[in-house]
Amino acid sequence: MTRTARARRFSGLVAAVAAAGLLLTACSSSDDSTADATGSSGDTGFAPVSVQLSWLKNTQFAGEYVAVEDGLYTDAGFEEVTLTAGGSSATSAEAAVAGGQALVGLSSPLITAPAIQAGAEVKIIGATYQRNPFALVSAASAPIEGPDDLAGKTIAVSDSNTLVWNAFLAANDIDTTEVTTVPLSDTSMLTTGQVDGYIGYTTSGASTLVQAGFDAVEFLLADEGLPIVGEVLVASQADIDERPDELKAFLLATVQGWQAALDDPERAVSLTVDKYGKDQEYDRDAMTLAFDRQAELIATDDTEANGLLTITDELQQGTIDSLAFAGIDITADELFDLSLLDEVLSENPDVK
Repeated sequence: MTRTARARRFSGLVAAVAAAGLLLTACSSSDDSTADATGSSGDTGFAPVSVQLSWLKNTQFAGEYVAVEDGLYTDAGFEEVTLTAGGSSATSAEAAVAGGQALVGLSSPLITAPAIQAGAEVKIIGATYQRNPFALVSAASAPIEGPDDLAGKTIAVSDSNTLVWNAFLAANDIDTTEVTTVPLSDTSMLTTGQVDGYIGYTTSGASTLVQAGFDAVEFLLADEGLPIVGEVLVASQADIDERPDELKAFLLATVQGWQAALDDPERAVSLTVDKYGKDQEYDRDAMTLAFDRQAELIATDDTEANGLLTITDELQQGTIDSLAFAGIDITADELFDLSLLDEVLSENPDVK
C-alpha cells in the first residue's frame, strides 16, 4: 500500500474523532479548575487564569510548577495561575482554550491539528518538547534498533498511540502487513516475551525497565521519520489577537520556570512527587529518570541558540510532514503562530 493510500485511510477517522471530541469536551469542565481565563483585572495586572494540562500532574509540567512556586507568573502580572490536571476524562486543551476556560493548554500536534480542521480556532504558540517522546521499546537480548528490524515482529500499541504508530509505518514505507500489531495492556507483554516490542514514552520506557531489572533498549520515533514537536502550548486565536500581553507574560514566566527546573532537577522532581502529583504516589526514582529523559527532549542545540519553547522553521515543517503521514493535511500557518514568543525572546535577550 502506498503512503498516499494510507494517509487517505486515516484522514477521515482523524477528522471525525476530532470533531466528536471537540463537541463533547467543549461543554465540560475540569473539577480542579479554580479560575477562568476571562481577561484583565484592570491597572493592577491580569486576572486569574487557568492552564489546561495534557495529563495528570507529573514531571511533564515541572517548569510550570516552578513558575508558580517562584512567583514568576505573579511577577509577570497574573493575580493567580491555576494548573488544571488533564487525563482521559478531562477537558481537552483545545476545547478549554477555545471555550474560554483556560488561557493556555498543553497538547500535541496530533490532537491540535485535527481540532483545527474540525473548526477550533486555536494555534500552537510554543513547544516544550523539541522532540516528541514516542519510543519503540524492545529487549536488549533481541533489540529492535530501527525500522529495518521490524519485519516479522509483533509490536504492542495502545489505542491512544495507534495514530502515531501508523504514521511511523507510513513514514518508513512499511506496509502494515509486514508487522503484527496487537493491543498493549502493560509492559509485562515485553518482559514475558509475548511481544517483540511496544510503543510508549521514552520518559517511562527502557530506562524504567532497566531500573526494574529488565534489560531493555529503545529508539525515538522522532529520529526515524517523525520529527514532530511535543507538549505544545495552545491558545485561542481570539486571545492571540485580543490578549497578546497576557500570553506574552505567560510565555516569559513559563520559559523562566523551565530554565529553573532544568537547572535544578532535584527540586523539579520534589515539587512533582511531594506537592503537585502527591496524590498519584509517584516513585521518586522513577520520576527522576523521567525528568532526566525529558530534559533531553526540551533542551537542544536549537533551544540553546533560539530559546526554550521555540520551534524552528525546519521543525515546523517536520511536524507538518509527520502529520501528513497520519493523514492530517495542514499548513504551518494554520497550525503555528510563534509571533508572540518571538517578541518575548526579542524583548528579553537574557531569557533563553
